[in-house]
Formats: sequence, C-alpha cells, structure tokens
Amino acid sequence: MPLSFPYVGTFTYVFESIARGMKRDDIIVPDEPTYRTKQLGSQHSSEFVCTPFKMLLGSIIEVIEKGAYEIVATVFVDYCRLGYYSPLYQFILEDLGYDFDLINLDWFNKIEFFTSFKKLACNVNAVQAFQAFRVGWIKNRYIDQIDKSLYSYGAVEIEKGASYKVAHKLYRQVVETEGMKNIRMLPEIIQKTFDDEVEIDTEAKPLKVGVVGELYAVVEPAINLDIMRRLNDIGVITETPITFTRWIDLGQRMNPFKKWHYKACIKHAKPYVRYPLGGKTRESLGAVIEYKEKGWDGVIHLYPFTCMPEIISRSILPQVSREHDMPVLSLVLDEHTGEAGIQTRLEAFVDLLERKRNDRNGF
Repeated sequence: MPLSFPYVGTFTYVFESIARGMKRDDIIVPDEPTYRTKQLGSQHSSEFVCTPFKMLLGSIIEVIEKGAYEIVATVFVDYCRLGYYSPLYQFILEDLGYDFDLINLDWFNKIEFFTSFKKLACNVNAVQAFQAFRVGWIKNRYIDQIDKSLYSYGAVEIEKGASYKVAHKLYRQVVETEGMKNIRMLPEIIQKTFDDEVEIDTEAKPLKVGVVGELYAVVEPAINLDIMRRLNDIGVITETPITFTRWIDLGQRMNPFKKWHYKACIKHAKPYVRYPLGGKTRESLGAVIEYKEKGWDGVIHLYPFTCMPEIISRSILPQVSREHDMPVLSLVLDEHTGEAGIQTRLEAFVDLLERKRNDRNGF
C-alpha cells in the first residue's frame, strides 16, 4: 500500500529519508503546496479553524488523489487545537469517501510511537526501524544546516538565486546519501558547497532579523509567502530557531549538556507568562529578548489567523519590544494573505531597522 505524508517545509526531506531507510519503495512524496492545496483544505474545513489545519488537509487530499493509502499523521497533546488535527482529518476524509489508513505517531507516548512507527516498516525488524529513525534525526540536523546557510548566504549573494539552487541540490543529496560514514561527511560537504558555488559580497553589512512564531507558519513557505527569501532578496540575513530537532532528535535530547534555544526563551519570557499556554507563546516572547542579546536588529513574528496561543503572544509583544528596545513586526497569515501587502510591510520594517542602525552608529 503506497505510503505518503503531508508536505511540511524542508522536514518533508527528513521524513522521506526515514521512509527510505525502512525499505519503503512505494513512497509518494507530496508536492509543495499550491493555491489548489489551500483551496482544497479550506473547502472541507471549518471557516475559523487554524490555517495550518487547512493547508495540511489539502496536502493529505492531494497525496490520496495521487494513489497514497497509508497516510502518516502526528498526534501532539497541546494547549490548543493542534491536538485535534488527526481525529478531525479522519472524520473529514471518511465523509469525503476516501479509502485510506491514517497512521498516528504520538510523540509524547514513546511506546505507542514506536509501535505505530514499526507499522510503516517493510521487511525490517524493530532494530532496523529504529536505525532508520536515527538516520532521520541525524539528517534533520544537516537539513537545518542547509536552511541556516541558505538564509545567510542568500542575503549577500552576488548572483541572485544562487544560494537557492545550491540548497535544493544539497537537500536531495542529504536524502539520497546512504551509509553512516558518508552521512557523517555531509556537514563539511554542505559548507564547502556553499563556499565554492555562492559568490558573496564581502563588503555588505546586512541587517539580521530572526523569524519566530507558530511552527507551521514559520517552516512552510506556502503559508508565509516565502518570507525568509523575501528578506534575503532585500539584503537581510535571517534565521529561525524553530525546527523539528527538539522533538525527533533523541541523540541531542539525551545529551545533558545540550543548550536548547527554546528553554532559554521560556526563561526569558517568565516575567510575562509564567505558565504554558500552548503553541510557541512563551518561546515567541523570549526569542525577542534572546535575539536582542545576540545583537540582532529585529524580529518578525508569524502566526496563523485564529491561532489562540500566538494571539496571546501578539498582545504582549509590544511591551517586550518596548522594554528591551527590540523592533518586532507581527504578521497574521491565512489562505487569503496577499503578496503585495506582505512585501510592503517587510520593506517598511527593514527601512525602520536601517534608520535605527544608522542612528545608533551616528550616521
């Protein structure tokens, strides 16, 4: 039975790698979301449900239409609607008459997680299935490395688009590399490829902007209108601390000396929000302070329309911004968000940051 999963930014490459490691040769890799994906999800969803719910539903319908039967979903218990995604997808797809098997991976129940995970394997034992997952979390680190290099080199590249060509070539190389010895060589290959193939302006003095907010809104360009590339195109280095590493990378999670960015952000946010409110509420607030301490110029906060936790963050961020002298731009996103409006607000925000830097430097 063909296996597939919804498209979720560059994490799609990671899951493809895991499926390959479990000897699945019947993988249907999802396409990047398009306008049709948004429309499909919106058509069969409640009007005021989270935008990521609609996008993911549209992506699931598209892979089922391509012939997928086993669909991988995840179960997160959280203080928001995220915990209801999977059962709602089950009901909606059944009502639509699709023939499918929704396989839920519960990240918070380790025994149930690996039981469900083993179901995805094809002619491999439990040890081999775990090894496939291990290879996946290691490759996730290198996908994150590519992302970080992409959004750094992309701001100072001389030939526009060169960094993106290199990044997409490297994504495929990470997916297709086999053997732990070869996989361990990827970080050096990634760095060398960017250095050799992307010519940069060594005299440029780009602004630096962190991007935080709701997970899907940050990692999926289809919902945020490729905001990080837009920032690169106007000469701004950008990065996001939000990746899937904290959930799937068991190697780093078991390392007692690992310094987690999200834990530092939660500590920074404690004066404003003492208790977890779901999503990335505390992390979004604390990240503003964290980036200020790192010497960055500003922060962009992304959240989907009707996202309850991030609406709370949005209401507190002006105070955090004022008290720590850190410019913050909050952008709400949904399936109707227009490119022109986003571009105008980004350009105005970058102009503000440039004036602020010039005033600080006495220009």
